[in-house]
Amino acid sequence: MTLSTVPPDDSRLIFRERVKDYHCHILPGIDDGAETLESALSMARLFHEAGYREIYCTSHHIRGKYEASSTDVFDARCKLQAELDRENIAIKLLVGREHYLDEFLLDHLKQPLLLEGTNLFLVEIPAFIAIELVKEILFQVACRGYVPLIAHPERCNLLELADQGGKKSKFWDSWITRNAPVDNEVNLLRYFQDIGCQFQANLGSFHGLYGRYVQKKAEAFEKAGLYTHLGTDAHNPEHLKTILKIGKRL
Repeated sequence: MTLSTVPPDDSRLIFRERVKDYHCHILPGIDDGAETLESALSMARLFHEAGYREIYCTSHHIRGKYEASSTDVFDARCKLQAELDRENIAIKLLVGREHYLDEFLLDHLKQPLLLEGTNLFLVEIPAFIAIELVKEILFQVACRGYVPLIAHPERCNLLELADQGGKKSKFWDSWITRNAPVDNEVNLLRYFQDIGCQFQANLGSFHGLYGRYVQKKAEAFEKAGLYTHLGTDAHNPEHLKTILKIGKRL
């Protein structure tokens, strides 16, 4: 399986090789990712063996829970990169953040930590949040010249495939054919696209790592050409091993 998107120039961007991970929690001691340096090194070895060469270190940034400063993130990246170089692990680490979308997010736009070398602002949409707040905050991100990159939209509760009775199956068929009826979910996706959002798929979603329902959503989004970036969202070596095994089957 390849992930594809339809960029503004209407050409197809095909993920033929997985050499870059756009979403990973490899930095030790920053969030709920790698707990130790050795754990982070184990992840790097696994990545290298799988053919990856660049990893974005996208630690969580959640007010009251994970609040490492940008300086902390850069320092952690530099220390881990030095260890990778010492161990001859040919992986380049790039900084980033997984920003939690809440009422405090706009405060981080004063000095944003974008995905290094890009204008991408990685955002996680929480499980329970008002749609209008999501739209307003992402609009403000876009107005400041940044591109909101929506982390794993297939896991977003605001974007549902079907209700319990499966009444929206026809809706999703029509969305995929670009002829969807008026509906809250498709309107939200269209709004995201209209303001320039991009979308990052979790590799594990395509083989049921988060359950069959999320898998179906990922498959539908992929078929619709929604995704622009791919990530493992790996948090520890065992998690990464499972994800990379899944990736080999796709």
